[in-house]
Amino acid sequence: MWALNNRTAYAAERTWVRDKTGTHHWIVCVKASFDLTDDGALSLADEQPPPLLAADYFGEPGTSSVRYEADLVAMKPNTDITVLGQAHAPFGRKAEAVDVSLRVDEVSKTLRVFGNRTIDRVFSAVVYSSPVPFVTQPIRYEHAFGGIDLSDPNPSKQALDIRNPAGCGFAAHSKSLVGKPAPHVEYPHGDIAKVGPAGFGPIASYWSPRMELAGTYDQAWSASKKPLLPDDYDERFTLCSPVDQRPARHLSGGEPVELLGLTPSGRLRFELPRIFLTFSTRFGTRCEEHRSRLASVMIEPDERKLRMVWQTSAAGWPASGSSPMSASCGWSGRLRSK
Repeated sequence: MWALNNRTAYAAERTWVRDKTGTHHWIVCVKASFDLTDDGALSLADEQPPPLLAADYFGEPGTSSVRYEADLVAMKPNTDITVLGQAHAPFGRKAEAVDVSLRVDEVSKTLRVFGNRTIDRVFSAVVYSSPVPFVTQPIRYEHAFGGIDLSDPNPSKQALDIRNPAGCGFAAHSKSLVGKPAPHVEYPHGDIAKVGPAGFGPIASYWSPRMELAGTYDQAWSASKKPLLPDDYDERFTLCSPVDQRPARHLSGGEPVELLGLTPSGRLRFELPRIFLTFSTRFGTRCEEHRSRLASVMIEPDERKLRMVWQTSAAGWPASGSSPMSASCGWSGRLRSK
């Protein structure tokens, strides 16, 4: 029961999710991993990691940022784009700061990465020290603005930046910041505290602005809706990429990708593979055909990896009155470099 017949060259997994009305949805995810060359050529990777059931963190959950978000989630309303990497100084020569850019179709984003800095205090102002020149510098939320301030023994005076509790540079009182690491990943323009945390990676489900989309779990919900999702649950909660990395629609493959300052060569260009997946699900004697949507694009330039995740869904009980006995998926497509 609930078997999955995977006829692709990729990894696949399935699960059930329930929506706000209580309807169960049969979700199948297909995850493809590709190797990238310096000139942007793509080939199928020998190892095909399976779709993730839960988020994978850089360190302890709650105190570190997310490396990879879960893949087996409810259908995403558009495509997540994330990058896991580091800034590379041009020509391998040490630099105090490097601008890095991500471009995927109409999505375009630039960050500025500095060498390690510390926080100093000049009179009443908080200032950052001069950056230490670097060749490579990681781009993670631990090194972006944010953090938790527990310096005051009074819990009521402790504070955190819910946008990035794993970060640095935030404090309820600036005097507690002196001598501590300063953020080294920023947006090129704007006040660092107002613009917010800068990064290319996934945002944890309990960080803002994702957590606000999860809905309201109060006494009214407990009395009338529990264990279903609350009425104000927003489907965008499943999206983990920063808001400024989300295309207006689902990507379909063939879109151009360009990374600047994220590889030793300075530039990496390629096109997303065009992969066409077909799915069929058998509900008793009835067979339902359905197509997939590209849910996630994950780029790891230092590892020379591209990972893509497709989702498909079929409504199960009570909407159709029966649960699926089996599902199968097949594919066709092509790889193209540019």
